[in-house]
Amino acid sequence: MRFLFWLVILPLAVAMAFFAVNNRERVPVSFDPLPYEVQPPLFVLIIGAVFLGLFLGGIATWFGQHRWRAQTRALHRRVKHLEGEIEGFQARTAPPTAATQPQQRAIAGPMSGSGAGR
Repeated sequence: MRFLFWLVILPLAVAMAFFAVNNRERVPVSFDPLPYEVQPPLFVLIIGAVFLGLFLGGIATWFGQHRWRAQTRALHRRVKHLEGEIEGFQARTAPPTAATQPQQRAIAGPMSGSGAGR
């Protein structure tokens, strides 16, 4: 798994470094109708847009999966409840253990022992 991670991450990091080195020109960005204008390097805009998209996509996915997380929590509570019922049922229907049964003594007859009747 670690090898696969480096197999994907290392080429992406190298590509991003080359991209950043080759796209250092400043690009004007204006926030019209506000009187603000910034001139960041092009690579900052593009990489920032990619990370913003990843972040917003992650948030949208998280909200979209709310139903499944709620259902999982409800099912987990139901399983715990049913496990408790099973344990209670098993405790009520379990056969008595040796500690709860009265001890029965074997009645020794004349033939018991180590060859006394021969």
